[in-house]
Order: sequence, then C-alpha cells, then structure tokens
Amino acid sequence: MMPYTRILSTLLLFAAFALAQGIGSEQVDFNKVKVNPAEMQSELNTRADLLQALKTGNTTKVDSALLVLSYEKVPESAIDSLEILQVNLIRGRYDLAVPQFANMLMKGRKKVRYSFANDSLYHYLKNETRIAPRHHWHRAERDQEGRHLKLKGYMTEAAQANIKQEYKDLASIFVDLHPYFILYDKGYWIYLGSIFEDISPDSMANIIRIRSEEGVDFHNDIDTLAATMMLIRMEAFCENYPESEYSEWLKRVSGNIKGSIKRYKEYRAYYKDKFYTGGLGLELFIGNSSTFVVGVPIQISRFILTPSYINGESSITIKEDQVKARNDFDEFFVTAGIDVYENKWLKIQPFAGGWDFFTAGLQGDFRFWMSKTPGEFHGAEYMTLKFRYMGIYHDTKTATSDETEEDELAEEKQWDHRFFVGIGVHFW
Repeated sequence: MMPYTRILSTLLLFAAFALAQGIGSEQVDFNKVKVNPAEMQSELNTRADLLQALKTGNTTKVDSALLVLSYEKVPESAIDSLEILQVNLIRGRYDLAVPQFANMLMKGRKKVRYSFANDSLYHYLKNETRIAPRHHWHRAERDQEGRHLKLKGYMTEAAQANIKQEYKDLASIFVDLHPYFILYDKGYWIYLGSIFEDISPDSMANIIRIRSEEGVDFHNDIDTLAATMMLIRMEAFCENYPESEYSEWLKRVSGNIKGSIKRYKEYRAYYKDKFYTGGLGLELFIGNSSTFVVGVPIQISRFILTPSYINGESSITIKEDQVKARNDFDEFFVTAGIDVYENKWLKIQPFAGGWDFFTAGLQGDFRFWMSKTPGEFHGAEYMTLKFRYMGIYHDTKTATSDETEEDELAEEKQWDHRFFVGIGVHFW
C-alpha cells in the first residue's frame, strides 16, 4: 500500500500545481471547446464522492476524487482552480493553497473556465469557505466583512503552518492583501447573466469569465495602518526572494496599493471639497423664556438663507411703577448669514434678518456625526449640535402698574437677548 500511496500523493501534487499554475489552459480555445453537461455524469458522480469524503474527513478518498477530476481533456471543466483552492483551505493544505491563491491573484482579469456543475459540492465549498462574494447585490456589501475575516483567518493559519518559509511569508502578506482583490465564482456570473438573458444548462456548463481582479471598494473601511505594515512585508519578501515567481508581481501590486490608499484617503476626506459649497438642512432650537425656533437653512457657496418660525412666551418686567410687556413671538422670519469659518467639526455663521422684527446674531454648529462616504449621487449627510445667540429688536408695550386696558398701553422698541441650543440634520 505504501508505494501506491506515494504514487497517488505525487500525482495529486502535480495535478494541484498544474491547476494552480493554469497548465494547459492557455492552449485551449474556450470559444471552440464546449462541455456537454449531459456527458458529464461520471464527473458529477465523482464530485458527489468528493463532497462525501470532505464531510467524513476521508483524506484518501478526497485525494482520489481530486486526481480523477483534475485530469479532463478540457482543463478545469470538472473542477476548477477556485474549487481546488476551497478544498485545500478546508483541509488545511496550505502548502498547496498558498501558491494556488497567489497564482489566482496573479491572473487577475484573465479569463478562465469554471467547472460545469452547479451542484451540492459547489454550494458546500462556497458556504464553508465564504471567500467568494454573494451574487445578490443587496447581500454582497453586507457579506463582504465576513468574507474578508474568513480569508484573513485562513491566511493567518497558513503563515503559522508547517510549510516552507517562502509560502509562510507570502501568506503573511495575504492576511492584509486580499481586500484589495475581488474573487468571483460561477454563481456570480450565473446571476449576472440571468439579469439579461435566460441561462441554459449548456451556458451554465461553459462559463468563461475572469476569476479575480484588483479592486477596492472605497465605501468599505480599509485599515491603512495594516496596509502600511503589509507594504513593508512585501518589500522584505522581494529582497529575501529575488528569484521568486511572485516578487515582480508583488512589486507591481505594492505600487498599485500605494495609489489605492492615497485615493482612499482622499475619498474618505470628501468633506474637504464640500466646505463652503452649500446644501439643505432642518434645524430645531430651544431657548430661554420657553422659546423655540424651527429653520430650514439653504446654503449656496458661503451664503446661507434660512426661512424660520419662532414661538415664545411674553416676558414681563416691572420697573418702579411701570410694567414692560412684549407681545408673544409667533411668526415667521428670514435670516441671511455668511459661513465665515468651517472645518470637519465646526461651522461659524453670523446672521441678520427678520420680518416683523429685526434680529442679528451668531450661530455655531458642531458636527457630531457625518456619513463616511458620499452617496450614489455624491451627496452626503451630517448631524449637528447647534448653539445660537439672537438679539431681537422688537416692539414692546409699556403701562403703569394700575393700567389694564390694552389701548392704554404705550409702544416702544427694545432689544431682547435670546440664547438657544439645538440640533440639525443636513444634506450637502
């Protein structure tokens, strides 16, 4: 049994590396060579055997099934390199998984064949490894963090595994490199194709698409500190392994990563381009003497026009034998302000205006929340805590303390000082 086991292992290793390197795929004209799913029953049965062997942990049967599936006249038609990678990750065969993953990323944007079957094995590998994206758009972003954590876990284990040092160092790079790449599986392309046309069994069995590409979603968080340390490890790898097949590729990727990080930082600092640009908001203030103000600020460049409504109780003061009483505030007014200073957190606005009265004052906005990225139409939102002073020049009515008739009250002008605290939501 020993010679047979050794022969089987040797053949399996060769087959795995052949798939990892893509041996033979460049010689196949994908447009001329088609797979007939009706003729693949034997391969489908072997895939079922592979699934059972994985679930039961039967290493020998896993190796045998992989060997059978790896040798097809049409490369990757029975089992593709992504599925092989997933099998090796599940088994902890990092000596095979790390170089295969590397070669998969190195072939970004190159078309490859996907295996013919959309079967239980495909779904098992997808659910167990979670390294390929969900193909439903509304689930993809939500699932992305989980996928990244799963791959990070695999590569962390690989970096600590008993494999050759070059692969361990490579895996330590992949711990933080994988978010800069997108992996696709057949489910993605089936879903994408189904949007525009019906997917036939024949077309499902002959998917020729890219498997990976460089890509960064700036809407998702990127650990720039981890990226900086990763770039250092990439430089060290290239110095330690100048003859490695991965060194030149890593040099190119490192340059791309630096550019991506720069663009990411600029994208996340989008608010700098929005200072003094304008927007629309809603603000609510509560002030002394039970006064409240509701306003709708409309900003164009530095100019801020705010239609508002004020409501408040009368104040009564008694001086010697006179009573000064103003009318209740219950009216609309408009203010015009200037955005004199603005940064990420703070905005200062002097203003003046009125309607039936005159007002002037100063308002400060503190942004305590801001959307991380602009939306689909390049707009963004923020919320503010607001502080406002309003000096209100308005009519008051004066009477002696024993006067009671409204028509006996004398009118005069007076300044009223009001302080407010408020909250606002803004779109810019």
